[in-house]
Amino acid sequence: MEIIATAKPEQNRAVADPWTMVHFSAGLALGLVNAPLRWSLAAAVAYELVEQFVERSERGKEFFDSAYPETVPNAVLDVVVFAAGHQLGQMWNRAR
Repeated sequence: MEIIATAKPEQNRAVADPWTMVHFSAGLALGLVNAPLRWSLAAAVAYELVEQFVERSERGKEFFDSAYPETVPNAVLDVVVFAAGHQLGQMWNRAR
């Protein structure tokens, strides 16, 4: 398994892919608007679970434009960077 996707065919098969940054950014945005971490994290985990199911269907592969469903390490990293982004957003709000 690749650590970092460097080409489109490696998307979802590597631990980190371009979508990892999108998850970080979503967490950052929710942290900046002071969304509760509990609800934000629950939404991120729910999204990853739904994505696991949907990407295994032909329509899901087409919708997400991916050849393979997301690996578990990739899904876990997406949630971790989401939480890190959320924390950074909240830290920014507390900074004076």
